[in-house]
Amino acid sequence: MPQLLILLLALVVFWFVAMRPGRNQQRRMQELQRDLEVGQEVVLSSGIFGTVRSLDDEGRVQLEVAPGTELTVARQAVVRRVEPPAAEPVEAIEQPTEEPTQETTQPPAAHDPQDPEQHPEQDQERD
Repeated sequence: MPQLLILLLALVVFWFVAMRPGRNQQRRMQELQRDLEVGQEVVLSSGIFGTVRSLDDEGRVQLEVAPGTELTVARQAVVRRVEPPAAEPVEAIEQPTEEPTQETTQPPAAHDPQDPEQHPEQDQERD
């Protein structure tokens, strides 16, 4: 008799751990698909994003995936709604604290092979 209780308890625990979350997820998915509205942005099971343009009673959804491009899919293909992105705070633009130096404001001088200042090693060879 105690083995039967342990087996029964194990089955109940298994049901709570494995089966119940799957049923809850399936219920949420059915509610999502049932509550679809025109204008909502959704994602299909294939990963395609689109905007709901029309719904019919036969379980079909017209999605606009690009301007002028519409797909007809089954309601069951819709797996989630796209939530609008949260507004991010605008950070202050950093202002440069230093004045631009002459090095950054003037282009580099052209290379002159006759200029001894550009090639001091040539002076050392002549000595």
